[in-house]
Amino acid sequence: MKAPSSEPALLLVNPTSGRGRGLKHWEQTAAALHAAGFTPVVRITESLQEATDRARAAAAGTLVAVLGGDGFLGAAAAGARESGAILLPLAGGRGNDTIRRLGLDLDPATAVRRLPRLVVRQLDLGLVNGRAYFGVANAGFDGLANEYGNGARINLGPFVYLYGGLKAFLQWRNVTFTLDVDGVQHTVPGWFVAVGNVGQYGGGLHICPLVKVDDGLLDVVSLGQAGILGVALTFLRSYRGTHLSQGNITFSRGREITISASKPLNIYADGENVGPLPATISIAPRAVSVLVPADSPVFG
Repeated sequence: MKAPSSEPALLLVNPTSGRGRGLKHWEQTAAALHAAGFTPVVRITESLQEATDRARAAAAGTLVAVLGGDGFLGAAAAGARESGAILLPLAGGRGNDTIRRLGLDLDPATAVRRLPRLVVRQLDLGLVNGRAYFGVANAGFDGLANEYGNGARINLGPFVYLYGGLKAFLQWRNVTFTLDVDGVQHTVPGWFVAVGNVGQYGGGLHICPLVKVDDGLLDVVSLGQAGILGVALTFLRSYRGTHLSQGNITFSRGREITISASKPLNIYADGENVGPLPATISIAPRAVSVLVPADSPVFG
């Protein structure tokens, strides 16, 4: 994508994600946008809702660069879905999993400088009880690990999820999940349920490694009965996406998934706490225009 001189652009910045990564990088990012032929308007946001509102108010076809974490990107996507703005995801969080999986550069200014090599593609958008997300919605042990990771007092970067996982191990007790995937119901006694759109979370875990982000389907991966060592091996294998062959992994695809559990649990979407189970997760096919590399691996 190449902009003519003085083409307007909106740069949304989350000042808190990645322990201030957005604040550290926004000036260089804005300068790169200007050098690329845009006139950037910078908005340092105060909430996820503000990101949604500003992306919603953007004119159709306007470039909206989103400098924040995965949850911030999902919030901006909710607004861009309505306005028809074109999103440029920029790494301003800790894990930046959606950006990694799409194949974009992790340095925000470099990602902007590579705009001429990017193409506009339409991505599916996941919805948890109506709340938009790009990457993964999850409930169970991994959600508890996410909660502990978010509460870490020291900056561990993507390793914060490892810290959260180790802490969650000490408290987790098996739960029985009830899943309804497009009307087909089954129960899973075990550790977690992950519903993937882009399908990566936790700082590099390819929990749903077979996803395509433009097929109108969500991938559902759950881990059944396992000991602590088995859970650890599952997550280690998920870095390479080789865990689906395990006998205690259940895999399916669908357009609408309902999750409930035998104990009180929250559901998360791109690291953000959406609320308690039960929850309904649906898909909005090809709902958002996003700039990605032409060879991005997650398109059909």
